[in-house]
Amino acid sequence: MRFSVFLLVMMSLLFVGCSGIPGQNEGGLLDKNQVLTLDPDADYFELNGRVYKTGADWIEDEKLTKGEKAGEIQQGMANQLPVGAEIFAPKGRTDILIVEYEGREKRYLLQAGE
Repeated sequence: MRFSVFLLVMMSLLFVGCSGIPGQNEGGLLDKNQVLTLDPDADYFELNGRVYKTGADWIEDEKLTKGEKAGEIQQGMANQLPVGAEIFAPKGRTDILIVEYEGREKRYLLQAGE
C-alpha cells in the first residue's frame, strides 16, 4: 500500500515538473502566447492561424527560392514588422516564410511544439 502511494506521488511530481515548457510534448503548432512565454522578445507574426518567428540561425543558410506572395502584414498581425510588409512562401518549403520590407528580407520559421 505504501509503495502504491509513493509511486502515485512520484508520478504526479514527474508530470507537474515536465509541464513547465509551452508546447513541450504537444507535437502541435504553438500559439502566440506560447511563443511569447518561451521568448518574450520574439520577432513574430501570425498568418492563417500559424505563428512564425525569426531567430533560427540555420534558416539563414538555407538556399531558398522565393515563390508566390502569401500575404501582407496587417495591423495586429506582427509585433515588429511594419504594416504592408510582403510575405512570400519559398518554393519547396512549408515551414519557412520570407518577409520583405524597406529593402530588407527576413526569414521566419513556423513555431511547433516538440
